[in-house]
Amino acid sequence: MAARALLSGLRLAPLSRQRPGRSLSAAAAPPLDEDESPHPPPPTPPSNSKLFVAGLSWAADERSLTDAFSSFGAVTEDGVHGRCSMKQLKCSGRSGRPQPRQTLDETPVRDVVACSAAIYRHAKSGLFGDAVKLFVGMMRAGVSPNSFTLVSALLAAAGMGDMVLSECIHGWAMKSRLESNPFVRTALLDSYAKCGCPMKSWALFGEMRDPGIVTWNALISGLVQNDLFEEALLVFKRLLFSFGPVHNVVTMISIAQAYAGCGDLGSCESAHAYSIKIGLDSNVSATNSILGMYLSFGSLAIGRDIFQKITVSDVVSWTMMMGFLLGEAQAIEVIRLFVQMRSSGIVPDRVAMVTVAQACANLGDGRIGKLVHNQIVIRGFSGELPAVNSLITMYAKCEDLSSARMLFDGTMEKSLVSWTAMVSAYVENGYALEGMHLFAKMRHEDCFMIDSVTLVTLLLACYEIAYFELCIQLHVYCYKSGLCLYKPVLNTLIAVYGKCGYATLARKMFDEMISRNIVSWNTMILSYGINGQGEKAVALFNEMDKSNEDRDSVTYLNTLLACSHSGLVDDGMLIFRRMIDEKGINPCPEHVGCIVDMLARAGRLDEAAEVASLTQNKIGSDAWKALMGGGHLHGDMELTKVAAEKVLALESFDYGHVVLLSNAYASSGKYTAAESVRSCYTKRNKKKTLGLSSIGIMPYSRR
Repeated sequence: MAARALLSGLRLAPLSRQRPGRSLSAAAAPPLDEDESPHPPPPTPPSNSKLFVAGLSWAADERSLTDAFSSFGAVTEDGVHGRCSMKQLKCSGRSGRPQPRQTLDETPVRDVVACSAAIYRHAKSGLFGDAVKLFVGMMRAGVSPNSFTLVSALLAAAGMGDMVLSECIHGWAMKSRLESNPFVRTALLDSYAKCGCPMKSWALFGEMRDPGIVTWNALISGLVQNDLFEEALLVFKRLLFSFGPVHNVVTMISIAQAYAGCGDLGSCESAHAYSIKIGLDSNVSATNSILGMYLSFGSLAIGRDIFQKITVSDVVSWTMMMGFLLGEAQAIEVIRLFVQMRSSGIVPDRVAMVTVAQACANLGDGRIGKLVHNQIVIRGFSGELPAVNSLITMYAKCEDLSSARMLFDGTMEKSLVSWTAMVSAYVENGYALEGMHLFAKMRHEDCFMIDSVTLVTLLLACYEIAYFELCIQLHVYCYKSGLCLYKPVLNTLIAVYGKCGYATLARKMFDEMISRNIVSWNTMILSYGINGQGEKAVALFNEMDKSNEDRDSVTYLNTLLACSHSGLVDDGMLIFRRMIDEKGINPCPEHVGCIVDMLARAGRLDEAAEVASLTQNKIGSDAWKALMGGGHLHGDMELTKVAAEKVLALESFDYGHVVLLSNAYASSGKYTAAESVRSCYTKRNKKKTLGLSSIGIMPYSRR
């Protein structure tokens, strides 16, 4: 049963909208009638309240909000000893974890201390729904909550992000006259901020007379979580004006996030200097926040410099730097940094191992990937889904589908990410049909809602085999599920329609997009190009000037391909010159190969050969391949032979070029040479890639 459904049976009415000019604290209970008795006094605190106040005061000065409540919970549980066993709440497995109702029923004495401790334990463990169920069950049992109970329930509401639940607890706090309790008010402030209502947190903070450092931290953190970075810095300046220099780690962490959100490097350097001035440069949590602040600017030089200068570091510091390098496509540096971390004596955690596995996936190095897999098994992370999913992706990138499938089949409880990773592994390695069959198995065994990543993976499978009918079904699901709002989904749909020969449908989707990015334009230009509609591709290329969309190298490459397929040589050469002169883009091998192919298709073999001769062997492999095809197309046997010698001398040639050269010899009557070429390169175990074709059968309909 959902939390809101449980609350419907209780008299926990959410707070009504306040009239303008009326403070939240003034929203007290309605006046009593003459027949009604006065409101019952607030519940008395537990017998060990002195210990609670002492522990909470110390935590409020030195720790965060959750740590302060943790001190409260530890003291309360000591008072529960002998009346309520908390051992069952520590069970980590799903089968061993008791249900909230079972925990409540097995409590020998249902008092506020035992119930509050149970609620807090569930909320602290991330079992927010169970904590709310315990809270509702406790109230149904007639146990009146105290301040710690409400704090625990608010932690659960904040974790769930449930605004209505937070307002209900706020209403009960006002009804039971616990709203003025500083810890309840701080928990309310924190809950409202995490539920996306920072202005309510601001209003509660303004009504407090002498807020402690925990309350200030809760407000600053709440503003940062809602991307109100400048407001958070203003609150921090008020804090400094009220208390002077604050030697608090939690404050420094929130302020580092706020400065990073503002995007001002000079201010970040000031925050760094402030942390050193107050002596937090020796605190690892503070140094990690400073490192994260600098890494948010995306500068590899700054990140390395700060990482080398920090005096203390832990596994989080190293993992942050490894993750940043991974995002900058520095996979080799990630592995080197991991080796340095191990040499420093720091034990890697799950996040570090997953990061290294992703680096191996980017490199496509299965040898190192297997070593990482061994370390994951040795360190006991092999049973955790994030590690398993990263290993499946890593083996897929290394073209080791058998190992990926073995890991996938050995996973008992698969998530949508697991299924998507395995389907993507098949699609990326050229087994689109197997990927679709696996997706059908997922729909049969598990009831997962397809997300945008899974949908894009399936659309890529449709792209590989030009499966138009399935693309139509996925298109319908895209609108039904609301995934049509995601640009990657729409861009992939445009690509699939273009690949299937329906450039008109692709253009219709392109025109209906609310907002486009550079990928949308590039995909639509490519769709026109592969369907032989070069004029429309060039017209769309020129439309990008009016849309203020900046062209990249892929845009020029797709337009050149369209010109090549449609015979628009003059337009292609003009666009190629504009790419170099106006944009300053250095032509890559694909650009040069496209120009050679365009000239060779048009019969301008001398110009094509001149362009190809300007390139080196490895860089110009695409150019020589294109020249080889053009020579065969126009019957120039000498040029075909020269280009073939260049191509076959490279390691990147495939059996298709051998067949092309053999056919060129055969067409000119040199059958002995044709047979010699085939037999020579067949001994190298070069197998021809088999094609895949399909026949679409239209359903029969009676007229």
